Amino acid sequence: MIALPRERVGPYVRALSTALSAAAPHGDFVPLAEAHAQLAAMDPAMSGPLLLPAEVDSRSGMPTFTWLERAIAESGLAREANPPSEDEVRRAMRLDPELGERLASRRRLHQHLLWRPVLSSMRLDVQLRRLSQSADFAVIYDRVEPRGTWLRVRIEVSAPTRDAGALSLTDAGKVRVDPGLSHLITRHSAVPLLAMQKQIEAACRGTVTRLARSRIGPFWFPGVQLPGSVPEVLGRGLVLHLQSEVVADDVHSAAHRDPLVDAPREAPRAGQQVFRERRFAAANAMVDALHNWCLSVGTPTTIVGF
Repeated sequence: MIALPRERVGPYVRALSTALSAAAPHGDFVPLAEAHAQLAAMDPAMSGPLLLPAEVDSRSGMPTFTWLERAIAESGLAREANPPSEDEVRRAMRLDPELGERLASRRRLHQHLLWRPVLSSMRLDVQLRRLSQSADFAVIYDRVEPRGTWLRVRIEVSAPTRDAGALSLTDAGKVRVDPGLSHLITRHSAVPLLAMQKQIEAACRGTVTRLARSRIGPFWFPGVQLPGSVPEVLGRGLVLHLQSEVVADDVHSAAHRDPLVDAPREAPRAGQQVFRERRFAAANAMVDALHNWCLSVGTPTTIVGF
């Protein structure tokens, strides 16, 4: 774990937010607006001392779950409690400047959070997409992982409508989700993609037509522990990773574009292919070194400078 002194917290969260904007993650990743709102809340310019101490995972370079969770908890409080008034803040500043700073910070933070959703520590959303002889469901699972990376799993599954699997419809036509589905996705979030697909199909008693698993992070910067296979030069600047892997009916050509992961031996079902890539958003000074390393390991990929 890396503890950031207060004067480094603002530059850190703003750098991560800038990298996210440059990377422009699509809908297979956690929502960009939520990520920006989360990071803005964690900036002491917004929240003062309320969300400190600021701690970063030493291997992923991402904010620790504990630090993220403080902002998520404050988001809930912002909807339930009235923020301090301007008069209360001014009165506190005269009587106790330290208390006044905390009240002013809470007022700014709650006004920010009241209208801006932030990341969820864990969230499962299921929607019915189409109903015929079977039911087509869209499943989105978001989670902050133990190392601080931000995971999204998107599933499109065709399942029997009245079956007692993890997804079904009630007689009134409402979607019924077995609570165990969230636990199943959590347990299998790091297993090989096709193994995860099979587990979901078994639980839903249906067919997964598309499965996407995407992560934001790691975020490399000076002080983060790099994998042993990565040259030291890549730890001298800012590099954000966006990892994604998809198995689907609409992937027509298999591809492996992840320089940190060996291409696995895998055999998707007939009509499906696997697409896997790791894109980077890197500080401009890091782009050439990162590009050269990707070429040296035989895996050219997309690198966006900022």
